[in-house]
Amino acid sequence: MSIYCDTRKRKKGTVYKFIVQVMKKHFVAKEQMTFPDKPSGRAWAKQVEKEMLREAEKEEPKYEAAQSRTGDITLKSYLEHYRLKQGTLPEEKQISYRDMQAIKFWEKSWLAEKRSNEITEQDLIKILDERLETVTPSTNHLYVSVLRRAVSWQKRVGIYFKSFINDEVMKELWKLGLVGKSRRHDIRPTEEQILQLYQVLLAGYNKPTGTIPHHHIMMFSIYSTFREGEVCSIKYSQLDMEHGLVIIEDRKDPNNKFGNHQKVPIPVECLEIIERQPKFEGEDRIFPYKAKSIAVRFSYWTKELGFPDIRFHSFRHEGVSRLFEQNMSIPEVALRSGHKTWEHLRRYTHLLHKEPPDLWGQCKRIENNYWAENELVNRQLLKASMSLSWGTE
Repeated sequence: MSIYCDTRKRKKGTVYKFIVQVMKKHFVAKEQMTFPDKPSGRAWAKQVEKEMLREAEKEEPKYEAAQSRTGDITLKSYLEHYRLKQGTLPEEKQISYRDMQAIKFWEKSWLAEKRSNEITEQDLIKILDERLETVTPSTNHLYVSVLRRAVSWQKRVGIYFKSFINDEVMKELWKLGLVGKSRRHDIRPTEEQILQLYQVLLAGYNKPTGTIPHHHIMMFSIYSTFREGEVCSIKYSQLDMEHGLVIIEDRKDPNNKFGNHQKVPIPVECLEIIERQPKFEGEDRIFPYKAKSIAVRFSYWTKELGFPDIRFHSFRHEGVSRLFEQNMSIPEVALRSGHKTWEHLRRYTHLLHKEPPDLWGQCKRIENNYWAENELVNRQLLKASMSLSWGTE
């Protein structure tokens, strides 16, 4: 154990950098802070050394930095630790790609240089006001909510940071118009758009390095009404092909985020799509892909094809509307889609047809014709071609 003092001369005068380090058994702690005079620094160093030694005697020592406890830590430093903590979690427990982008924004913002003991509500108001020049109030709301959740993780991260975003602050932000509700996405893709997308995505998949069957995932989403995260999480071991049932783990629920496993019926179209998927050794998931990659790719192609308002989530709208057009009751639809209230379910219903078109039947013909006219070059599919059923109907 030791205390060091490093004297440094600066334009405004001499400063003293005190370094405290304790190494004992399996416990290692090091901390440093700069002071304008020696007595203050020495008093701080002795107190920190005492706390380190006390912690080192415990069976499971864990030292929380004095800089953190005194509020002398920047938001940037805290968020860096938060990201590291997220990286230690299983992939399904980590925050979404969208939320991680928000965290990275805050890390790069001028607010990130503010320390816990100096950051204020007014700082938050100022930066959100600046952002309104380029983003909507709903985007501000998303970013503030992500930041608030990150700061609330301080006990799990193991570093203290002042909770400067509370309910009262949020009410003030709403009152000032700095945050707001998002515009409801009420777009339902047309039959022509879906078939056009299917053709393009199929051709894109049949490349030597093709990896994700976006065309099949799109149709699976329509007929199952599952969210992209749910599509990418279902497993062969939890699939009952005979009875058309699959278990969705930790299904989205505002009151029960984890352990909310549901056995959900899926139609024969989904079972046919599953039979067309290549299986990967050691992988139990039916669609072993990242949900964020799927959503991003769809956004790219819909923009390229001239209908940028269509997103991957639009196919869920299509699927729910089709179920109502097939005269299913609200409970029957909710069981498949996972919605908890009619208020949430109603926004997805856009009834256009008395009898919805047979999209999968048309897509199968498109696929059969494609394979009849084109050579299979996808390396992934070539390895699994003996077990797949294309062009046989």
